[in-house]
Amino acid sequence: MTFGKIGRPPEDRFVRRCEIFKSVSPLILTVGVRRLSIRQAARAASLSVGGLYHYFPTKRELVLYGFQQETLNRLCQNFIDEYGYLAALDPKQYLEKYSNFVLEQVAFVRPALLAAIELGVETFRKFLDSGLNLITARFTNIARSISPEISTESIGHLERSLKRVILGAALDKEITPAALRSEIFSIFAIYTGLHSVSEFSA
Repeated sequence: MTFGKIGRPPEDRFVRRCEIFKSVSPLILTVGVRRLSIRQAARAASLSVGGLYHYFPTKRELVLYGFQQETLNRLCQNFIDEYGYLAALDPKQYLEKYSNFVLEQVAFVRPALLAAIELGVETFRKFLDSGLNLITARFTNIARSISPEISTESIGHLERSLKRVILGAALDKEITPAALRSEIFSIFAIYTGLHSVSEFSA
Protein backbone atom coordinates (compact mmCIF):
# COMPACT_ATOMS: atom_id res chain seq x y z
CA MET A 1 0.00 0.00 0.00
CA THR A 2 1.30 3.47 -0.90
CA PHE A 3 0.77 6.35 1.49
CA GLY A 4 0.94 10.07 0.78
CA LYS A 5 -1.19 12.77 -0.75
CA ILE A 6 -3.20 11.65 -3.76
CA GLY A 7 -1.95 13.16 -6.99
CA ARG A 8 1.47 14.15 -5.64
CA PRO A 9 4.34 12.25 -7.31
CA PRO A 10 7.02 10.80 -5.02
CA GLU A 11 9.79 13.27 -4.29
CA ASP A 12 13.15 12.80 -5.96
CA ARG A 13 15.37 13.40 -2.94
CA PHE A 14 18.49 13.85 -5.08
CA VAL A 15 16.85 16.58 -7.18
CA ARG A 16 15.55 18.30 -4.05
CA ARG A 17 18.97 18.25 -2.39
CA CYS A 18 20.51 19.73 -5.54
CA GLU A 19 17.90 22.50 -5.53
CA ILE A 20 18.63 23.30 -1.89
CA PHE A 21 22.38 23.35 -2.47
CA LYS A 22 21.95 25.70 -5.44
CA SER A 23 19.77 28.00 -3.33
CA VAL A 24 22.40 28.18 -0.59
CA SER A 25 25.39 28.41 -2.96
CA PRO A 26 25.35 32.23 -3.31
CA LEU A 27 25.67 32.50 0.48
CA ILE A 28 28.57 30.05 0.53
CA LEU A 29 30.34 32.23 -2.04
CA THR A 30 29.64 35.56 -0.35
CA VAL A 31 29.43 34.82 3.39
CA GLY A 32 31.76 31.84 3.62
CA VAL A 33 31.23 28.55 5.40
CA ARG A 34 32.25 29.56 8.90
CA ARG A 35 29.96 32.61 9.01
CA LEU A 36 27.04 30.86 7.32
CA SER A 37 24.34 29.91 9.80
CA ILE A 38 21.82 27.12 9.35
CA ARG A 39 19.07 29.71 9.76
CA GLN A 40 20.46 31.74 6.85
CA ALA A 41 20.76 28.61 4.73
CA ALA A 42 17.20 27.54 5.54
CA ARG A 43 15.87 30.99 4.64
CA ALA A 44 17.73 30.93 1.30
CA ALA A 45 16.20 27.54 0.52
CA SER A 46 12.71 28.64 1.66
CA LEU A 47 12.69 25.96 4.34
CA SER A 48 12.34 25.83 8.09
CA VAL A 49 15.49 24.92 10.00
CA GLY A 50 13.93 21.52 10.70
CA GLY A 51 13.09 21.12 7.02
CA LEU A 52 16.70 21.83 6.07
CA TYR A 53 17.98 19.28 8.59
CA HIS A 54 15.64 16.73 7.01
CA TYR A 55 17.72 16.93 3.82
CA PHE A 56 21.11 17.81 5.31
CA PRO A 57 21.77 16.62 8.86
CA THR A 58 24.85 18.88 9.20
CA LYS A 59 26.05 22.16 7.75
CA ARG A 60 29.20 20.43 6.54
CA GLU A 61 27.18 17.95 4.50
CA LEU A 62 25.23 20.83 2.96
CA VAL A 63 28.16 23.03 1.95
CA LEU A 64 30.18 20.13 0.53
CA TYR A 65 27.28 18.51 -1.28
CA GLY A 66 28.29 19.83 -4.70
CA PHE A 67 31.38 17.70 -4.96
CA GLN A 68 30.49 14.60 -2.98
CA GLN A 69 31.28 11.45 -4.96
CA GLU A 70 27.66 10.28 -4.88
CA THR A 71 26.47 13.66 -6.18
CA LEU A 72 28.94 13.73 -9.07
CA ASN A 73 28.25 10.09 -9.90
CA ARG A 74 24.52 10.73 -10.10
CA LEU A 75 24.93 13.88 -12.21
CA CYS A 76 27.21 12.01 -14.62
CA GLN A 77 24.82 9.07 -14.76
CA ASN A 78 21.94 11.42 -15.57
CA PHE A 79 24.01 12.82 -18.43
CA ILE A 80 24.85 9.34 -19.72
CA ASP A 81 21.20 8.28 -19.53
CA GLU A 82 20.24 11.23 -21.73
CA TYR A 83 23.16 11.50 -24.15
CA GLY A 84 25.22 8.31 -23.83
CA TYR A 85 23.92 6.96 -27.13
CA LEU A 86 25.93 9.69 -28.90
CA ALA A 87 29.29 8.32 -27.68
CA ALA A 88 29.48 5.79 -30.52
CA LEU A 89 27.00 7.39 -32.92
CA ASP A 90 28.51 10.90 -33.09
CA PRO A 91 31.58 11.50 -30.86
CA LYS A 92 31.91 15.15 -31.88
CA GLN A 93 28.33 15.92 -30.91
CA TYR A 94 28.86 13.92 -27.72
CA LEU A 95 31.87 16.13 -26.93
CA GLU A 96 29.70 19.18 -27.53
CA LYS A 97 27.01 17.92 -25.13
CA TYR A 98 29.50 16.77 -22.52
CA SER A 99 31.38 20.07 -22.62
CA ASN A 100 28.13 21.94 -21.99
CA PHE A 101 27.42 19.56 -19.11
CA VAL A 102 30.87 20.22 -17.59
CA LEU A 103 30.36 23.98 -17.86
CA GLU A 104 27.21 23.61 -15.75
CA GLN A 105 28.93 21.33 -13.26
CA VAL A 106 31.87 23.70 -12.75
CA ALA A 107 29.42 26.38 -11.59
CA PHE A 108 27.59 23.81 -9.45
CA VAL A 109 30.78 22.48 -7.82
CA ARG A 110 32.48 25.85 -7.22
CA PRO A 111 30.76 26.75 -3.90
CA ALA A 112 31.51 23.30 -2.45
CA LEU A 113 35.11 23.47 -3.64
CA LEU A 114 35.67 26.86 -2.02
CA ALA A 115 33.96 25.57 1.12
CA ALA A 116 36.35 22.61 1.14
CA ILE A 117 39.34 24.93 0.95
CA GLU A 118 37.97 26.94 3.86
CA LEU A 119 37.40 23.76 5.89
CA GLY A 120 40.84 22.29 5.31
CA VAL A 121 43.27 20.66 2.93
CA GLU A 122 42.11 17.05 3.29
CA THR A 123 38.57 17.88 2.22
CA PHE A 124 39.92 19.75 -0.79
CA ARG A 125 42.15 16.82 -1.75
CA LYS A 126 39.09 14.57 -1.98
CA PHE A 127 37.94 16.58 -4.97
CA LEU A 128 41.36 16.46 -6.56
CA ASP A 129 41.60 12.70 -6.06
CA SER A 130 38.10 11.70 -7.15
CA GLY A 131 35.98 14.49 -8.64
CA LEU A 132 38.44 15.64 -11.28
CA ASN A 133 39.21 12.09 -12.34
CA LEU A 134 35.51 11.37 -12.79
CA ILE A 135 35.03 14.47 -14.94
CA THR A 136 38.11 14.08 -17.13
CA ALA A 137 37.83 10.32 -17.68
CA ARG A 138 34.88 10.81 -20.02
CA PHE A 139 36.80 13.46 -21.97
CA THR A 140 39.66 11.02 -22.58
CA ASN A 141 37.21 8.37 -23.79
CA ILE A 142 35.75 10.91 -26.22
CA ALA A 143 39.26 11.79 -27.42
CA ARG A 144 39.92 8.14 -28.24
CA SER A 145 36.65 7.97 -30.20
CA ILE A 146 37.42 11.12 -32.17
CA SER A 147 41.06 10.21 -32.76
CA PRO A 148 41.58 6.42 -32.45
CA GLU A 149 45.30 6.76 -33.24
CA ILE A 150 45.95 9.06 -30.27
CA SER A 151 48.89 7.82 -28.18
CA THR A 152 48.79 6.93 -24.50
CA GLU A 153 51.25 9.76 -23.88
CA SER A 154 48.97 12.28 -25.60
CA ILE A 155 45.98 11.00 -23.61
CA GLY A 156 47.97 11.61 -20.42
CA HIS A 157 48.84 15.15 -21.52
CA LEU A 158 45.22 15.79 -22.52
CA GLU A 159 43.91 14.60 -19.17
CA ARG A 160 46.39 16.68 -17.16
CA SER A 161 45.68 19.78 -19.24
CA LEU A 162 41.94 19.36 -18.78
CA LYS A 163 42.34 18.88 -15.02
CA ARG A 164 44.32 22.11 -14.74
CA VAL A 165 41.78 24.05 -16.80
CA ILE A 166 38.72 22.66 -14.99
CA LEU A 167 40.23 23.11 -11.53
CA GLY A 168 41.29 26.65 -12.40
CA ALA A 169 37.79 27.44 -13.67
CA ALA A 170 36.20 25.98 -10.55
CA LEU A 171 38.31 28.31 -8.40
CA ASP A 172 37.85 31.38 -10.62
CA LYS A 173 34.57 33.18 -9.94
CA GLU A 174 35.16 35.50 -12.90
CA ILE A 175 35.62 32.98 -15.71
CA THR A 176 32.76 32.83 -18.19
CA PRO A 177 31.30 29.61 -19.61
CA ALA A 178 32.34 30.76 -23.09
CA ALA A 179 35.97 31.18 -22.00
CA LEU A 180 36.07 27.76 -20.36
CA ARG A 181 34.41 26.15 -23.37
CA SER A 182 37.00 27.71 -25.66
CA GLU A 183 39.86 26.42 -23.50
CA ILE A 184 38.44 22.88 -23.43
CA PHE A 185 37.97 22.80 -27.20
CA SER A 186 41.44 24.25 -27.80
CA ILE A 187 42.99 21.46 -25.72
CA PHE A 188 41.04 18.89 -27.73
CA ALA A 189 42.16 20.49 -30.98
CA ILE A 190 45.79 20.14 -29.92
CA TYR A 191 45.67 16.51 -28.83
CA THR A 192 43.14 14.98 -31.23
CA GLY A 193 44.42 16.60 -34.41
CA LEU A 194 41.28 18.58 -35.17
CA HIS A 195 42.25 21.86 -36.76
CA SER A 196 39.73 24.23 -35.23
CA VAL A 197 37.07 24.56 -32.64
CA SER A 198 34.46 24.78 -35.39
CA GLU A 199 35.09 21.12 -36.26
CA PHE A 200 33.50 20.06 -32.98
CA SER A 201 30.11 21.42 -33.92
CA ALA A 202 30.32 20.74 -37.63
